[in-house]
Amino acid sequence: MPEHIVAHSLRVAQVGVYISSYLKISGEDLDIGLVEAGGLLHDITKMDSIHTGENHALSAFRLFQTLGYHELADIVRQHVRLDQDIRHDPHINEALIVNYADKRVKHCSIVTLSERFEDLLIRYGTTPERREMIRRLYDEVSEIEFNIFKRLDIGFNSLNDLNVFEPAAKVKPEEIYK
Repeated sequence: MPEHIVAHSLRVAQVGVYISSYLKISGEDLDIGLVEAGGLLHDITKMDSIHTGENHALSAFRLFQTLGYHELADIVRQHVRLDQDIRHDPHINEALIVNYADKRVKHCSIVTLSERFEDLLIRYGTTPERREMIRRLYDEVSEIEFNIFKRLDIGFNSLNDLNVFEPAAKVKPEEIYK
């Protein structure tokens, strides 16, 4: 996996764990480890999908289903677009957290939803239909953001403070297997 996707995934995991920790303290029943795994692995098939044109959320879903990681598979499948029932469910779950965390990370920096969606419009808004879909998605994620942070005693801008920290130690794969 290229370094820039690793850096992005580390940051998404960091944001997801941060939010989940606060939600857990406020009484939400979340598996923080599952959120972390979803953040780290949500783009695992992105490079392959760039070359094949395949939907990377679905190819990652199939990969984790095949490996027997069904809960993780469902989270990575929904990191681009949440299922309808989850978007309108007042309960917060791991898929919703990873989806939202991904929408707050542009490359490897935590940004506002507005900044992230401006970037998405530039990169993926190649047709009027795609631009409209991105605008609708922005509205949905803004509502999700409101629903998350109304439960917490921190504001959504507190996530920006995480930019000063490295999301995790950068370890080269060859160092792991020495």
